[in-house]
Amino acid sequence: MLRFSANLSLLFCERPLLERFSAARACGFEAVEIQNPYEIPAAALAAAAEQAGVRVVLINAPMGPAGAPGIACRPEHRARFREELSLAGEYAATLKVPAVNVLAGRAAPAERATCRALLIEHLSLASGLLAARGARALLEAINPLDVADYCVDDFALACRVLDACTAPVGLQFDIYHAARMGLDPLKAFEAVRSRVAHVQFADCPGRHEPGSGTLDFAELFRAIEASGYAGWLGAEYRPSRDTAATLHWLAAREGSR
Repeated sequence: MLRFSANLSLLFCERPLLERFSAARACGFEAVEIQNPYEIPAAALAAAAEQAGVRVVLINAPMGPAGAPGIACRPEHRARFREELSLAGEYAATLKVPAVNVLAGRAAPAERATCRALLIEHLSLASGLLAARGARALLEAINPLDVADYCVDDFALACRVLDACTAPVGLQFDIYHAARMGLDPLKAFEAVRSRVAHVQFADCPGRHEPGSGTLDFAELFRAIEASGYAGWLGAEYRPSRDTAATLHWLAAREGSR
């Protein structure tokens, strides 16, 4: 049976962050994830999650300067990455989060070899530090249309990076990013299934809720369930209207059980 989490950085934004936990639970979610939890003390987030009766199953590591899609590959941010990784570990421990997404950052074509070597070093470091805090480090491939020059912009490259790490790192698979890469998301998922530790989704184009674009989520969810995937599927979309009004896909899943 598939398990869905609500990404509170995009869903339920009609409310302050600390109120989104209970809003997600009221709509049927048993788990949540947060892209950037660091603006609020970890203890306050943990208390809100406990009061609402939801688990926090994923956070991102700090992403560096404002607007940066991560800094794990950036040589000029080597010291900052290590400091922020420590902060991610503290949040992971307080929130009892099982997974932390470590975003690579941008790398221009001329510097990609150097940046990817550093990314491998930093992911290996993150794996050990986060494991000591009860969390698994993840790497996400992000499409180059939404984030130009992203250091890991396809799944084959992500797998090569994971293979080169000296400690275990999982793959975060995003259905929306797969579609934006021009791939069939289902075939892309099947190709990397053994590495996938967390799944996220949004429809494409638009990155809104399922049913707003061209993807067949009924088929995608059936296939992911049939694959034996036992992790969480994070609803990481931008609601086209009030969040609760976009959850017809979740109601359909509940009704089919």
